[in-house]
Amino acid sequence: MSSTNTRLNPTPEPGTSPGTSPGGTSPQAERTGSREITGTRESTATRLTANVGLPHVEATGTLIAPLEAGELPNVAAIRGLRLDQILLLTTTALVVVIVGLLAALSVASTQSQFEETARRSTERIQEQARELGRTVGQTLALTSVTNLRDNNYAFLEGVAGSIVSTNPNILRVQILDPEGLVMADSEPKAADAPAEAEAPENAPSGRAAEQRLVQAFYRNQAVYEIQEPIDYGSTSGKGLVVISYSLRALQEQLEVLERDKRATVRANTVRMLGLGLGFVVLAGVVAAFQSRRITRPLGVLTHKVMQLAAGDLGARTQSASGAGREVKTLGVVFNHMAERIKVLLDDVRAKAQLEREVSLARTVQETLLPGRDAVQVGPLRIAGLVVTADACGGDWWFRAVLDEQRVVIGIGDVTGHGLSTSLVATSATSGFASAMTLREPTEVNAQMLITALNVTLANVGRGEHQMSSSLAVIDVSNGLVDYAAGAHPSPLVFNKHSGQVASLPARGPLLGASVTSQFTSRQAQLRPGDIIVWYTDGITEARDGTGRMYGTQRLAAAVQTHAHLSAEALRDALLADARAYSAGQPQRDDITVVVAEYSPA
Repeated sequence: MSSTNTRLNPTPEPGTSPGTSPGGTSPQAERTGSREITGTRESTATRLTANVGLPHVEATGTLIAPLEAGELPNVAAIRGLRLDQILLLTTTALVVVIVGLLAALSVASTQSQFEETARRSTERIQEQARELGRTVGQTLALTSVTNLRDNNYAFLEGVAGSIVSTNPNILRVQILDPEGLVMADSEPKAADAPAEAEAPENAPSGRAAEQRLVQAFYRNQAVYEIQEPIDYGSTSGKGLVVISYSLRALQEQLEVLERDKRATVRANTVRMLGLGLGFVVLAGVVAAFQSRRITRPLGVLTHKVMQLAAGDLGARTQSASGAGREVKTLGVVFNHMAERIKVLLDDVRAKAQLEREVSLARTVQETLLPGRDAVQVGPLRIAGLVVTADACGGDWWFRAVLDEQRVVIGIGDVTGHGLSTSLVATSATSGFASAMTLREPTEVNAQMLITALNVTLANVGRGEHQMSSSLAVIDVSNGLVDYAAGAHPSPLVFNKHSGQVASLPARGPLLGASVTSQFTSRQAQLRPGDIIVWYTDGITEARDGTGRMYGTQRLAAAVQTHAHLSAEALRDALLADARAYSAGQPQRDDITVVVAEYSPA
């Protein structure tokens, strides 16, 4: 690649040696410098295309379509309780449960209190019965010992009867001997009645002489039998006094307590029911009022959400007072979301409009660029193609016939990508065509064309856009090439006879930097079968998965491999080879390849 076909060596300029560009820079060094410059253009392209951002117009309809009213959900079909109804029912149920628990607790407490009172009354009656029994027993023991010894039963029965008559709670008094036989009874039996008929339901015969208090029945009436031993000096042992103490007073007292308990429970129940009903009414009013304060802003917010979903981007909600921090926050977030949606949709519309303009610019650019089909001008066959990285590209190429013998071929790469670079590239193409028509064909040469193109670009771009370019005026009658370049990769020349690849190096600054920039042209001679390949750095800077660039050497090898093809087939083969090299990687830069095959008869 470093060697150049000697037949194509440019005519040396004064002060330079063959193969060396003015200023002592070698072609290889120049190409290295070109890559550095195009690397700057690549970063600029990334920055510009990031601002455009929308590669396809169809995406706009997808974003706007959900706002159509026909796609709104059928909220009327949603069933269930409203939030205020749920709050009211929940509050009422909670109050009923609390009042019920309080009522149950009150009833349990009342019953416990009355049961404790009944227990104490029973213990008091029992203690009274014991005291009375002891007192009566001791009295009978003191007053009846002698009569017991003398078996004076009539006196004993009189004493027992007097005890019963003087104490209404004592129903019966019996005095038993140590064998359990009744010696005296306050209720004598009838003369003609059987003995067992006169006896109490639980006969005292056979009882042990010991102090006891048992519950029994006398004439179907509950009594306490109080047993007190009597020691009257009998050799057989002690006697026994049995006193039947009536429990009617206790039963009456317990009945009164039971009635009082029922009345108290009934009163407490009524009071708790009234209190609970009041609580339910009060809680219902408070819950209805508070739920209304909460749900009314939510209803308004729901209505605003439906308006927003229907496409009303101006739907906003007011701050809800008394609805809680969460509802206020939801309203603020909704307003913010609605504003963001409005901004985003405005951006989408603006980007959609921009995409339409970009599409129109692409159409114009494609109209101005030469077609894909090859053109035959005498023995010279020309085929080229621009593959843009974005909707619009900054690469361009041009072909035109000056006269019957000369053909002009130009290629350029504007820094950056996108709409602005495509406009600059379109202006450059138009300026290139105008430069040829403003002068006589005999006055047109590569130096004049590239100088005129630089002035046009400097005026159009105003220093913000620059461009690399390579121009050539080819005389198809003798194969003489007059070429000039500005910071553009040198075209490759393949000779079919030698199989070698050479280059056409030319030195010059970037176009558009200044209207006073100077450019020079050089000449070379084509031989039959020679192929010239112009390209932009987008193809040589294509990268594979590891980040390695395609490079000029691989491009030259591809030219050698496919040189047997026609001009248009060779162009397509070079593009296919670059695509295969960077398979799976995004295209970073516009790619342009122009092939000219010189085949005189």
